[in-house]
Amino acid sequence: MVQERAVNEPPAADRVRLVAIAVWLVVALGVIAVRFPDAFGDANRTARANAALDLVDRELGAGNSVVPDQALLLEARAWIPRRGTFRVAVGERQDGWTDLTAPFAETYATYFLLPRRTEPDAVWILCFACDRAEFPAADAVWEGENGLSLLRGER
Repeated sequence: MVQERAVNEPPAADRVRLVAIAVWLVVALGVIAVRFPDAFGDANRTARANAALDLVDRELGAGNSVVPDQALLLEARAWIPRRGTFRVAVGERQDGWTDLTAPFAETYATYFLLPRRTEPDAVWILCFACDRAEFPAADAVWEGENGLSLLRGER
């Protein structure tokens, strides 16, 4: 004798799947209810911290950890023509520099000063405590602290 089941009654395997889906849904909603307030608070704190930054900090971004003085890059961008070229000369580490200054100053300057390009014999020189005797024809158009300066040489 074959037992007949009701037409609307799902088979046992389907019931197990439905129960598993319902359990998963309850767990997911529980996690959301517990974690959402913390995640929302974290997002708000991050947004407030970003909103507190001034325009220069937002523009330089990670460069604050590479270049000891923001003014060097801002001055370079103001002085070097958009189609101009520049080079970066890095000397001995100075007080106020981070571990990132010497190895990444040129890389960051190349990014920040786009569309300007680097060129080995460019007249514009971003000097990070460089030996100024190497550039006898160059005059400083801007000088800052920590050995930073912007030089303009002759071709």
